[in-house]
Amino acid sequence: MRTVQPCTMIGAYAFDQDRVPRDEFQIRIAALNGVMDRMACKAVLIYGDAREHSELAYFTNFIPRHRWALALLPRRGDVRLLISMSSRDMPAQRLMTFIPDVLSAWTWDKGFDPWLATLGPDGDIGTLRFDLMRPALREQVDGSLSNRFRLVAADAEVTALRRTRPREISLVRAACEVARVGAEAFAQAWHKGAGAETAALAGERAARGLAAQDVRTLVSFDAGRTLAPFRGTFAPREGLLLGYIAVKHKGYWAESFLSASDGPSDIHTRAQAGLEAALRLAAPGIRAADLHADAMRALGPSPLHPVLGSSVGRRIGFSAHDGGELTADATHVLDTGDVYALHVGARDVQGGAIASAMVTITPHGSEVLMRAP
Repeated sequence: MRTVQPCTMIGAYAFDQDRVPRDEFQIRIAALNGVMDRMACKAVLIYGDAREHSELAYFTNFIPRHRWALALLPRRGDVRLLISMSSRDMPAQRLMTFIPDVLSAWTWDKGFDPWLATLGPDGDIGTLRFDLMRPALREQVDGSLSNRFRLVAADAEVTALRRTRPREISLVRAACEVARVGAEAFAQAWHKGAGAETAALAGERAARGLAAQDVRTLVSFDAGRTLAPFRGTFAPREGLLLGYIAVKHKGYWAESFLSASDGPSDIHTRAQAGLEAALRLAAPGIRAADLHADAMRALGPSPLHPVLGSSVGRRIGFSAHDGGELTADATHVLDTGDVYALHVGARDVQGGAIASAMVTITPHGSEVLMRAP
């Protein structure tokens, strides 16, 4: 779900080596080196910003709290990290990564050009997430490259090699716990008489209290027919709630939809049935399109809720949108280690409802990490 992004990220950002020791990044970079060898690249440049930084965080543990960062990973030699912050912020920023060479991008000529000089006279450099880069920064990169190197997109190759490893699952579990606490606070506030926006703030406050780095919410102002970002109108409580909360904790995202009503609701029952069908089928080797079809059959005659964009789930991790959409025309299969956010719902003349859960695909099926309250 696309929500309003905070201007400043808060929460716990330090490099927690007890949870993710340095050898984890050695394993990840070794796989990246294999991509460089196959593509005949001398190095890879990885871009990330405060809005989207999945690949950057995966290989460096660094999450930009402001603006952007650019990691420079050579096939041979030392990794460097350029951060778009002033030099006075560097001591704090270095605590967020295992990389010792963290430089301020405000001294671009001192950080970028000397690193390129270590690569030799010419060759190819792979790129990750340069599609997110602003044109002005891309012009600076191209100016530094001059005619010495050719940039080659490596996004597809790197996406194919990335797998959710056991240490990551541990961190996803922790994120799910924070999301669960936030979702329960959200729901409890509504049940006690709070309006949707007041309840959403209660959920955000609970998640922030557990050091969430980011919390994003959506609420419905029309009995669950649509979802919208926070407005600050604090409308009175309605008899039907549809909300959404997503949290980022230690770099990993977890999310939950919330649906409730004051009385019996057929649309809620059918949403839960659709989610149950998806949970029963989720397993390694299952086609994404088949999972979508089973969920839709159980949902009944109503079309999928429009806020879900024709999808009953997607992969989630360092990004809230890690790909792998579970749509009717999806061609991929579920794989062991994948983490999915599942969501099934519909709307009718009375309103709308969405049931959701987060699961990890195991060798023998799936494990529910969190289910919406």
